[in-house]
Amino acid sequence: MNTYRPTSDRAKALYGPDDLELDLSASDERDALQGGHLALVPRPYRVLVNNYEAGEQGETVDLALPVDQEAALVSGGVLERHDPPAKKAAKKSSK
Repeated sequence: MNTYRPTSDRAKALYGPDDLELDLSASDERDALQGGHLALVPRPYRVLVNNYEAGEQGETVDLALPVDQEAALVSGGVLERHDPPAKKAAKKSSK
């Protein structure tokens, strides 16, 4: 699942103007990107190897990777997603 930004009038009519997460296949994603309907929103990844040109080993880098490239780099042990921890909801006092 990737985060996308609607860029065409069609995509904005379908999804609204805000960034959204979609679970697109590689071919559906490629069609939407090449058609100018969606743009990938970069996300943070931790570099796990010492020979990746986007960053040094242990560094966190922001990349906009298509789903097929992300799958290859993650399964190959080159990158791992480094999403920030989810914010915890404030507990309401029951007094």
